[in-house]
Amino acid sequence: MRYLAFLLLLFALPSVAQPGSAAPAQASVRFSFDWPQGYPWQSYLIDVQSTGQTAFNGTPHADETNDTDPYQQDFIMSEANRQKIFELAQKLNYFQGDFDSHLKHVAQTGKKTLQYQSPQTRGSTTYNWSQNADVQELTKVFEAIAMTIDYGRKLAFQYRFDKLGMNQRMKELEDLQSRGDAQELQVIAPILQKIANDPNIMNISRESAHRLLQAIGQADVAAQNPGAE
Repeated sequence: MRYLAFLLLLFALPSVAQPGSAAPAQASVRFSFDWPQGYPWQSYLIDVQSTGQTAFNGTPHADETNDTDPYQQDFIMSEANRQKIFELAQKLNYFQGDFDSHLKHVAQTGKKTLQYQSPQTRGSTTYNWSQNADVQELTKVFEAIAMTIDYGRKLAFQYRFDKLGMNQRMKELEDLQSRGDAQELQVIAPILQKIANDPNIMNISRESAHRLLQAIGQADVAAQNPGAE
C-alpha cells in the first residue's frame, strides 16, 4: 500500500505548478518595415499580441518637424483588426513560405517582414511586394496603422507650433480614413479631442476632428465643449 501511495504521488507531481515556472507565451503577429528612403517612416515594427495588446516602435523620416528620434506607442488594437490579422496569419500557414513576387520590374518599396510566434508554431516571411492577396491585405492594415500614428505625431507638433496650418493636415487624415488608409484612430483620440475642443483652432479643423472621433465612437468628450468661432 505504501508503494502504491508513492506511485500515485509521483504521477500527481507534474500537474502541480512549480514555483517560478513561466506561464505559456501568447501568440503574436509582428510586422516590420525597413527602408532608409521610406516616408513617413524609415523603419517601424508593430507587434500584436493575441490579447490585442499592441506595441509600435518606429524611426520617422526627417520632415518639417525635423524629428527623427525613435517613436514608441502602446495601445489595444480593435477587435476587428486583431481578428483579421490572426485569421490571415492562419490562412497563410503562419508565414511559413516565400511570398515575395520576385518580379524584376516591381519598384522597391521597402523590406517588409511578417512573423508569427506561439508556443506551438513559428513562421516568418520577408518581401518587397507580394502577389498574394492575403499578404497584401495584412500589409495594408499595418501600413494604415503606421500612417495613423504618424499623423498623431504630426498633429501633436502642429497643435503646439502651427495651429493655423492644421486644416490641411486634418483634411488629409479624413481622406486617408475614408479610404481605409488610416486605421486604429483610437490611438490618436487624445490629440483629436484636444483639437475638437480648442476654441483657438479654426472651426473647420475642429469639425474634422469631431467627425473622426464620431467614426471611432469617441465623440462624447469633444461634444462636451464644442465652442464656436
